[in-house]
Amino acid sequence: MESKFHVLVVGGGAIGGLLGWRLSHSTTHTVSLLCRSTYNQIKSHGIPITSLQYGNAIYHPEYLYRTIDDAIAHTTSFDYILVALKALPNIYDSSEVISKAVGPGTMILLFQNGIGVEEPFLKRFGKGNPVVSCVSFVSVCKENREEGGGLGGWRLRHGGFTMVVAGFANEQHTNEDLQKLYNLFAEFQRSGGIDCSIKSDIQVYRWQKQILNGSTNPVSVLSQLSCQEMVRHKRYRRMLEDVMAEIFAVAESIIKGKLPGTNGIVDPPAAIRYIEGIEAPVYTSMLEDSLNKRHMETEVILKNPIDLAEKHGVAVPHMRALYESLLKIEQAYEK
Repeated sequence: MESKFHVLVVGGGAIGGLLGWRLSHSTTHTVSLLCRSTYNQIKSHGIPITSLQYGNAIYHPEYLYRTIDDAIAHTTSFDYILVALKALPNIYDSSEVISKAVGPGTMILLFQNGIGVEEPFLKRFGKGNPVVSCVSFVSVCKENREEGGGLGGWRLRHGGFTMVVAGFANEQHTNEDLQKLYNLFAEFQRSGGIDCSIKSDIQVYRWQKQILNGSTNPVSVLSQLSCQEMVRHKRYRRMLEDVMAEIFAVAESIIKGKLPGTNGIVDPPAAIRYIEGIEAPVYTSMLEDSLNKRHMETEVILKNPIDLAEKHGVAVPHMRALYESLLKIEQAYEK
């Protein structure tokens, strides 16, 4: 019996791998995974995953593709496309990457970090397709393994909590669009055990996540430490608190109110306590990119928030200093 819904997950990193794995338990959705750099490794070994919440497994995608052309050659129409690519608008346009696979009935869900990630998708697809901004509150990362084969020596390490909050980025969406999103999230919860909710004020939650993303990511590049090590280090702890305070100020100026306080994070001290309470070491994606001399998500994590801060008259000297420092680090890659 054929599945009713076809889902394409674009991006085989931490978030894409986790989402594909959890939805792969569905009996009503066919899940395809598209990944470029890790295609050969995943095809040969699958994705090894250790999870405190769901247990350990090796995820072998039902359908695995290297390119969009390969994907549409097999499935001509996708009901959902989950975008889990790194948001690097200064390097490439994520919306262009998926454009060939987007049909008249395709719903696009953005599982990307940072601020302003919706803009290229709204510009390209906003008039004809529902674009959903998704914020995932989850501890998951790629972890190198000193021993053992499997996926070139790395695995996904996932903690004990997963929550997705989503909302439409389009100004206009239909009841049919809303029902379609409900159907997918219901399946994520039923088959994948992921807590999902739909909010009308999704940007509030995107800024909530930015408190941790916009501070721990760039500071970790300078310190080359895990999040837990940074909060134990007097200098970097203070740096984190200063950046967090700036993000809170920008966010509250834009939304004209307080953030929801997800995970109890209502101010910088609470954010620090939250990090201290995470048992397994957390290494940020920016640190991983920096160590491997890859482009970092500086534009959506730092530059876009800085531009908004200037627009709203909020001083963010620490964020500006971090942005300039990370640009210099990237420029040094080529030397």
